[in-house]
Amino acid sequence: MISYSEFCKQHVDAVYVTEAASRSVPGRAAVDRAMAVWPGAVQSIQFRDAVPEHHRNQRTVVIDEVRGNPYGRCPGSNGHLCCNYHTVDLYIGCSIGCTYCIMNGYLNFAPLVVQADTEPVISAIRAAATAHPDRDLRVGSGEVGDSLLLDPVFRLNEEIIQGVADLPNVRYETKTKTDYVDHLLEIDPKGNAVIAFSLNPDPIVSADEGIAAVAADRLSAAARCVDAGYQVAFHFDPIIKTNAFPHDYQVLIEKLAEFPAGAIAWISMGTIRFPPSLKDAFVERPFAREEFVPTQDGKLRYLQPIRREIYSILRSALADATPAPVYMCMESLTLWRRVYGDRPEHLRELRGIFSPFSSGHSGPFRWRSS
Repeated sequence: MISYSEFCKQHVDAVYVTEAASRSVPGRAAVDRAMAVWPGAVQSIQFRDAVPEHHRNQRTVVIDEVRGNPYGRCPGSNGHLCCNYHTVDLYIGCSIGCTYCIMNGYLNFAPLVVQADTEPVISAIRAAATAHPDRDLRVGSGEVGDSLLLDPVFRLNEEIIQGVADLPNVRYETKTKTDYVDHLLEIDPKGNAVIAFSLNPDPIVSADEGIAAVAADRLSAAARCVDAGYQVAFHFDPIIKTNAFPHDYQVLIEKLAEFPAGAIAWISMGTIRFPPSLKDAFVERPFAREEFVPTQDGKLRYLQPIRREIYSILRSALADATPAPVYMCMESLTLWRRVYGDRPEHLRELRGIFSPFSSGHSGPFRWRSS
């Protein structure tokens, strides 16, 4: 991936700050950070939707106040099992340029939005964690934008990591396709924060993941995080079945064996899926030539026997490489029983992820005290 200074030069043309953000202390701090990186590029607007038409694209950054509730339960997918994950919205939108990105079907505002005030997020996490001290709370950014693409400038994840570091039952996770982690390494305290990386073989990265870091650079960044005292996580999502499958994934998975025991908090697997509304947008991509069928949540997925084969092969390879817990993201109970033999909350290694309360849990997924 290009250096961060080059990313800032090549991929950001304009920065706008709304009146509401400029009136707040966090908003003004965000403006100061933006002006240090993009001097002369920061302009004021009345509100988010006032961005001029020629800047309504992913090369524009908008600093704004928090809209709505920035913290909530992962919406999950109808008919598919959810892993009790909670999400926070810090950065909305992404300019990495993945061809398979389904956010294009959900977001109706092209510029990248920085919701500069982390206090509502920290307060919400703290309220949930202290109200249920016996509950393992996994919460993360990266649902509607890459967690770290803009974070070296705005440092929002640092504020949250430190803001919840004293809560032993909170695992705050950042998710990224970049290798932009160096600004996180010296944070103290880190609490139980987890730095997570999406992973795909390099041919898929080159063909379908825009300016994302290659797999080796993501793994190198993960190793730096481990050396700095973090746990890391990996998300094989979306898994794309090419002519090189499964060899391309198996070679990548073997590299996870280089991480020490306990360094990897969890690993997820999810095959490519997308709403029918985006099918035409994907028509030129090689992965779209496979047969997809509508599933219970309305998204198109590989046929169930294909998904079962993919998950079974990769689960076996992951078990050979690491003792970290491995789970499927947004899959049906039927597929869980066919791949794992049971519901995830009945499996010892996954009980801490899929069960809502941690009391009585045992096994490898026990949260580490910092």
